[in-house]
Amino acid sequence: MRLPSLRKLSPVFTLVVFGFAIYAITLELKRFSLAQISESFLAIEPWKLLVAGALVLPGLCALASYDLVAAGFLRLGIGRLKPVFTGLLGYSITNTTGHAVLVGAMLRLRIYPRWGVTGAQVGEVVSFGVITYYMGLSFVTSAAFLLEGAQLQTLLGELPRVGPLLGRSWMEFGVPAVLLGGIIAWFTLISLRKRPFRIGEREVRLPGPRIGLLQLFASVADLVIASSILYVLLPGHDGLSWIGFVGIFSVVQFVALMSAVPGGIGVFTAIMLVVLEPGGASKPDLVASLLTFRVIYYLIPFMIGGTTFLGVIARQGARRNDPGVAN
Repeated sequence: MRLPSLRKLSPVFTLVVFGFAIYAITLELKRFSLAQISESFLAIEPWKLLVAGALVLPGLCALASYDLVAAGFLRLGIGRLKPVFTGLLGYSITNTTGHAVLVGAMLRLRIYPRWGVTGAQVGEVVSFGVITYYMGLSFVTSAAFLLEGAQLQTLLGELPRVGPLLGRSWMEFGVPAVLLGGIIAWFTLISLRKRPFRIGEREVRLPGPRIGLLQLFASVADLVIASSILYVLLPGHDGLSWIGFVGIFSVVQFVALMSAVPGGIGVFTAIMLVVLEPGGASKPDLVASLLTFRVIYYLIPFMIGGTTFLGVIARQGARRNDPGVAN
């Protein structure tokens, strides 16, 4: 796909991205007034807000490293700062809008081609990011079941419909067996298969073990930091270990992502309330923590990333309209 075509479609990309965002934010906040949101922040101890806020940037940097690793694997030749900037911008928005493939591709198609990256390569970056995320999600969930399986079964057993299945004793080892088996199979494949696959007339090159380990490290760091932010904000832990909560966060995140709701909004909060409320914390306190987590980790970065994205579009528009700049 050539850059001129992308320029013509830029207004459509922008409208679609921010249409998703407005819909997502409306779903999140429609049940709450500004007074309730303010009260949620005031209900959280200041030190918790400081620690959670300090973890946001490392968490977003872990997400941005998805693009950095992808750029290295695909040999885009654009350095390190450009994919990190694009990753920060992209994930700060898609964390709120959801639909990381569709919306993430739209955002990246508006930025990467100005550095000579083709539309096909942008698609590979997005696909690489999705694979990276699910690698980490599988690994973290498996580790949590192996280390805190009994606690996870008790808590997840409270979920409607899927609770009876997740609460069964064999799940403590069944989940890690399946998920870790998939990861081991993937690393075996990329270690032994040196030649690219051929799909029709297109060649698909596999990453090597080093890139695979970088993917795993980036996605595990992303999930651990994000879950730690919410863990800090909880009103109380009541015997809930940090590792156990990381596992709960991963499982709930997976279920939320399987929903059709942008960013799993509402689904994530509803499931977390079911799982955590029996632990002793009151529902209003939990809602305050979950809402504060959404604001700190999703909405504030979205506002910064969205403003930056609009600034990039405005700057590119000004350059196109400047007769002294070659198109």
